[in-house]
Amino acid sequence: MASREELVASYLSRLSSKIDLSETVQRAASAGEESVSPDGGRAGKTARAAKAAQTGVAEIKRGRIPTPEQSAGIEAIILPKIRPVLDVVDGKFHTDHPLWQKLNDDAAVRGRLEAALPSIGRIELPGNPDYPYGGTGFVVGQNLIMTNRHVAAIFASGVGTRRIAIKPQHRAGIDFRRELDRPTGPTLEVRRVVMIHPYWDMALLAVDGLSGQSPLVLSLRDMSGEDMVEVAAVGYPAFDTRNDRGVQNDLFRRVFGVKRLQPGTLGGIQDAESFGKMVPAVRHNCSTLGGNSGSALIDLETGQVLALHFGGRYEVINHGVPASELAKDGHVVDAGVRFAEAPAGGTPQWEPWWRRTEEAPVRDADDASPRVRDAPRPRDVQAAAKPQTRTQTMSGGEVQLTIPLHVTIRLGDAERPEEAITAGAGDQVDAGIERLAIPFHDEKYDSRTGYDPSFIGVAVPQPRPADQSVVAKTKDGGSVLHYQNFSIVMHQKRRLALFTTSNVTAESRLKRPEPGRSYTRKALSGLGPQDQERWFPDPRLDDAFQLPDVFYTRDDGAFDKGHIVRREDVAFGTTYDLLRRANGDTYHVTNCSPQVAGFNRSTLGEDNWGDLEDHVLSGAASERYCQFAGPVLSPDDEVFVGAGGGRVRLRVKIPSRFWKVIVVRTETGIASYGFVLEQDLSDVPLQEEFIVPENFRRFMEPIADLEQRTGVRFPDIVRDADRHGTNEGAELAFRAGIRRRSIAEGVITEEMIK
Repeated sequence: MASREELVASYLSRLSSKIDLSETVQRAASAGEESVSPDGGRAGKTARAAKAAQTGVAEIKRGRIPTPEQSAGIEAIILPKIRPVLDVVDGKFHTDHPLWQKLNDDAAVRGRLEAALPSIGRIELPGNPDYPYGGTGFVVGQNLIMTNRHVAAIFASGVGTRRIAIKPQHRAGIDFRRELDRPTGPTLEVRRVVMIHPYWDMALLAVDGLSGQSPLVLSLRDMSGEDMVEVAAVGYPAFDTRNDRGVQNDLFRRVFGVKRLQPGTLGGIQDAESFGKMVPAVRHNCSTLGGNSGSALIDLETGQVLALHFGGRYEVINHGVPASELAKDGHVVDAGVRFAEAPAGGTPQWEPWWRRTEEAPVRDADDASPRVRDAPRPRDVQAAAKPQTRTQTMSGGEVQLTIPLHVTIRLGDAERPEEAITAGAGDQVDAGIERLAIPFHDEKYDSRTGYDPSFIGVAVPQPRPADQSVVAKTKDGGSVLHYQNFSIVMHQKRRLALFTTSNVTAESRLKRPEPGRSYTRKALSGLGPQDQERWFPDPRLDDAFQLPDVFYTRDDGAFDKGHIVRREDVAFGTTYDLLRRANGDTYHVTNCSPQVAGFNRSTLGEDNWGDLEDHVLSGAASERYCQFAGPVLSPDDEVFVGAGGGRVRLRVKIPSRFWKVIVVRTETGIASYGFVLEQDLSDVPLQEEFIVPENFRRFMEPIADLEQRTGVRFPDIVRDADRHGTNEGAELAFRAGIRRRSIAEGVITEEMIK
């Protein structure tokens, strides 16, 4: 990965043909010298920084890399001078910057920009206590707002146009005011998600109540051969922890989250990471921050939108979705987006990504939504219902039974509700009882190769235990259980996974390798429509090191048999048989940890791991990634006494936290992210009526901290690629709505990304 000094040098080298850097830094140096204070305070520091910047520019002109001190001076002195930030107040703006006087003096340019400003607003997140807004959006059609896909992902789920929705308990809106020292405007609520583009980082939202906001027109101009076209990014930059605090405060005058106009230049195409692939993005150098996601990049000469800003690298280059590329997509054109001329529309080269949104199978209920518990046996229902069975007659011929689960049964047109059936303590309740059946699985284990370190094209070795003595040995003396596409290391005393390692991909050719075959959970597992999976032990490991399936099925509804390695993650292969083998392997009890219902299931992105992978992949260059995961096996975990088969009772410590590390391929190497999912069990009575509240909290943590928590040592390449304290980490935490925290001197400190 390039150093900070190399990035600064690269950026200024590109600007040197447009701007006289020597003159800019000389003015700054002269100003610093004139204001030096006797005590060498702030003014003295400014002078020293200016001199360092002057020397650094000279080094860059010679083709050399500046020193860290010189680079710091350049960041502090030069960069704020060439990329100004203008306040928008009452729909107007002004600049004193010598390079951008045309924004004041050219009436045509000013008129174009001022006409566009009312149609650009802040994406609000009403009711979200942590993140009041998610980015920027602008009007592109009748009641139609364009923003980034990664902004929409904060409150919406799905991809394409059909299987998308606003997440439960989430709201979003847009405020077209939010100017400096001015009252806020009305927030127009997003009533529907129209499109989440499967290829570009773009989304379309439907709102009602637009008044005075005319649609901005998208340009058809091909920017691939252009360079240094003058543009203005208009958006709502937020304070960005990934960038220098002092430079930000000076450049943005310590005010964030209000409408700003940020001039710069745009031109040329450069591949950029976006949702598991490289896309040909247009480059620009406007002074954007996190809240600028979804900003319009407006051509000063035409007033048309040349691109949709979606990200970039600080002091390297920023990226935008070219408007001319969107004009080639019939899905976008048909959605009502306005273009300057008749767009080509039709079938774009990324049409396969659209087909995938239509072909992707709808998840089974087991995969896509929480079920209350695994179905107990009839005698368990009787025992559980005995002390509290009650019946309530409802209207329309319905009876509600509490046993203790609420079951609604329609009896037809009942004329005498008082004669409704009541299930007493001695009654058998047979309706809907599901049979426990062992899923199909390949019992020839010598074919398993397990986790592939080279899966993403860069060698990512498997983690190792910090203490080898805690590892459960296999019957042949090994320490790793290899399955299809994943591996597991077991903790001998806890009888749970110490950690798992898996390869994950969403490649359609591997997820559905043989057209015409059924890839549903039931079909792959060979189960009937009413069957539930009965998990099975791994014969390569002594039973003393595995929790039996009965512990989960005879726990009176305490736990969910969720996967640590998710079935849908590793169920892939070049043939149907390989995919089915991977599916069956996930039902070994070695891949299970006591956890509440809904822990590892994705409904629409609430309180689970699912969203994190989506957000991580938004900045990845490949759909493939490596994943390490497991429970945090703390000695302080609470003990639950449960069934062990026959009259055996097991005392099992219940993990309250789970961790995950995701490693993705990027344009420059790899990036890794560490997460913790936890809940407070301190007030939960761990008796046989153990019921856990489903209020997991998500955190991003440094991988070095995870090593302290988990007793797992990660390879150097993963630790060195940790993005917790970087721009990517800050952006991801913001989009995912999670906190970043770290352990400092034994105290957990949390940082909110605002």
